[in-house]
Amino acid sequence: MTLSGEGLQPSEFAVTASRAVAGCAALGLREQARHLANDGLLGVLASQDVGGLDLPLAFAVPVVAAAGSGLLGFPLMEALLLGRALQEALPRTAEAVVTGETLATIAWQGSVSAEREGGSIALSGWVARAACAAEADSLLVRIGTGAAALVPTDSDGVVIEAASGLDLTVPEHSVRLQGVTIPAASVLPEGTWKLLCSDANVLRAAAILGSAEACLTLAHEHASTRRQFGRALSYNQAIRHALARQKLGLEGIRHAIARSVNDAAGPLQRDAAFLAAGVYGSAISEGALQIHGGMGFTWDVPVHRHLRRVRALQAQGEASATLAALGRRYIDAIAPVANAAVSG
Repeated sequence: MTLSGEGLQPSEFAVTASRAVAGCAALGLREQARHLANDGLLGVLASQDVGGLDLPLAFAVPVVAAAGSGLLGFPLMEALLLGRALQEALPRTAEAVVTGETLATIAWQGSVSAEREGGSIALSGWVARAACAAEADSLLVRIGTGAAALVPTDSDGVVIEAASGLDLTVPEHSVRLQGVTIPAASVLPEGTWKLLCSDANVLRAAAILGSAEACLTLAHEHASTRRQFGRALSYNQAIRHALARQKLGLEGIRHAIARSVNDAAGPLQRDAAFLAAGVYGSAISEGALQIHGGMGFTWDVPVHRHLRRVRALQAQGEASATLAALGRRYIDAIAPVANAAVSG
């Protein structure tokens, strides 16, 4: 029996996750991995056979939300997903990820080609948006359209380019693979990538939710304590209305995520949660930045850092392409009805 069958609730992970994220503030990346592993957070999704908790995706939501709220500089989403994705094909590696011994990440954009060479596979291509790849031990890349492969970053032919991206705390890297040879056992089956991306959209929405909550809290505090012309900023009705709209948007993200992790949810609900988080999360963080004025761009007031993270997560999940695909799906669904109405 898994822990989810014993009455454990996702909300019970929120406090532990927040405390663990706060404890990572002064630690290096590998120290963060061990710290998070000691609190049991890296194995939330992985099976008990590799040291995980074997819990549904809903239990990872408050963990990733806490990471977003605390601007954690560790690729937590990737570690959570890899602990589960590798547990069948590469159980020892999955266990090392869960225990914090191995630092692994995922290149979310781009793909590589694969050619079999005896009992090995040769990979070539270019991938991008790999969080913390310069310090990682292993990198998961997409092969073609649906399979995936785990590549040691110290392999011959792996070239990790300089960090780029908006999020200063979680640098993203592009990686070139030039005839990199890996064992055939390191290739995960077709369909792996689709499942990873679907789950990642939910967790990206959770990370954006955490950042949006932090921004809204900061905006409320600033509006209540900052005084101009003898009165608090919150005396201004326009600011109160803006904060109310942002609170409504925050609840919209929360409910979209809740719908995306129920038993009846599918890819449509997960994409919708990611898109809702991107739209409302950007609006909330931008609104908080506007309320803070120039102070919001300083390092000590992390509003702009949250906005950078929200934008980086939107780009990582290719929000524009997801929205376009959702629109095409909707048009295809209503086209037969519309044609029937016209012909009738």
